[in-house]
Amino acid sequence: MPAIVDDKELSAAIERMRLAGTDLAEYELKDASGGFPKTTAETVSAFANTAGGTIIFGIREGRRFHPVKDFDAKATQAGCAQTAREGVIPALAPDIHVLAFEGAPVVVANIPEAPARQKPCYVRKQGQRNGSYIRTGDGDHKMTPYEIDRFIENQLRSARNDTVVVPDATMDDLDKDLLAAWIAAERNSSFGRADAVDDETLLANRRVIVDDGDGMMRPTLAGILALGKYPQKFFPRLNVVFSSYPASEKGTLSPQGKRFEDIANLDGSIPQMIVDTLRAVSRNIKHGAIVKGALREDVPDYPLDAVREAVANALMHRDYSPEGQGEPVMVDLYPDRLEISNPGGLYGSLTVDQLGQRGGTTSRNQALSRILEQVPYTDIDGKQGKVVENRGTGYRIIRNALAEALMEKPIIDNDLDGFRIIFRHRSMTEQEGMEYSRRNVLEAVLDFASMRESVSATEIADAAGVSKKTARGYINVLIDEGILEGIGSLNSPRRRYRLTGKRFDDSSNS
Repeated sequence: MPAIVDDKELSAAIERMRLAGTDLAEYELKDASGGFPKTTAETVSAFANTAGGTIIFGIREGRRFHPVKDFDAKATQAGCAQTAREGVIPALAPDIHVLAFEGAPVVVANIPEAPARQKPCYVRKQGQRNGSYIRTGDGDHKMTPYEIDRFIENQLRSARNDTVVVPDATMDDLDKDLLAAWIAAERNSSFGRADAVDDETLLANRRVIVDDGDGMMRPTLAGILALGKYPQKFFPRLNVVFSSYPASEKGTLSPQGKRFEDIANLDGSIPQMIVDTLRAVSRNIKHGAIVKGALREDVPDYPLDAVREAVANALMHRDYSPEGQGEPVMVDLYPDRLEISNPGGLYGSLTVDQLGQRGGTTSRNQALSRILEQVPYTDIDGKQGKVVENRGTGYRIIRNALAEALMEKPIIDNDLDGFRIIFRHRSMTEQEGMEYSRRNVLEAVLDFASMRESVSATEIADAAGVSKKTARGYINVLIDEGILEGIGSLNSPRRRYRLTGKRFDDSSNS
């Protein structure tokens, strides 16, 4: 968060607040005319737990942001330093300045964001459960128990929710074919080390199964999600919910009165949910056609490789704590964007800026991530591979797929209790804008015909994605130019066409 260190920066910040009519998410105004504000520790906690921020003492919001009278800058400066050092845990070292605004002294305290491993920062007198705050909008708000638990989980790197035993599950709840393929892949990748143990030991070593305490080996949450027949038998909301909306805001009805264009609860193991989610997205988006080469190249609104990675990441890195198990992964398709969200924000010290960078990966669900590396996966186009690579490449794949589709980088919305990635709808490229131009299609028809001995009007229509009548119109133009000639009687349904050898004059049909 940009700090305020001189009078000019202070004036600019106050002018922004005057225009907004309130203090902002990154700035908190405190009057302090009657003594040091008692709520300072709460604001210090809130800024430290969010992204840092600046407390400005000696300015009153209710008077159009003018300095207050009877303000003791020296005492305020000392009180702020003491609060940051002794009033909150962990202790902080804010950057404090006495500046001037409209001829009066003002104390500015730049509060740093606390390191991820030290959050939550809380008010000492109130304790961690009652004294942890977070900055939302222009206010300080008490953190929920769920938010505090996620901070502690990150702080201690103690997330082990994926390795808990599923009490009612047995080995029969694992998909035998998927399990056999996983075991084979695991043994093949271990350079012989996995061959030294039997299947049950291998499964236990990888935390697919664990002892339930009574001598019975049962699947873990990770095992049942990655390799189970139907995980939702035990965890009904650990699934994907797909929704396609007719408008850019939820709840807005279509002209026909529909709230949704399509909805689906997508269940099954993680590899099955990924495939089914891609099918749901694919059937609800347009697959445009760029006239190119042999007539047409399909270009979807959103590159499915990027969608696949985003869904896989959401299922692999989501929060599987008991508090988070009631919330599914959400895939929301709007006319102008695609949003994929999951409970639980980025884990550990990983930041949004580090995504896609070297070393930019942490695993909240370490056992699940490790298992998924060897789970076989067949995409909707028949391409085979593994569910994840788990090498920190997922976001890079997303970014590269969008770049290849000439799309903008995704928007990332990350906070403590959730992560959301937003793909903006693909804009029409210059090449697509030429799709239905006469010259462009005529060139593509010739390219299509040049790779064949002869072609029919139906074949050209199917390849170009146009009607048969339209295809005949293009054929007739090329016949008039002497570039194509017909084979067979004029009105025969079996009539075909072939190149004459005459070259196409680009300028005559532009």
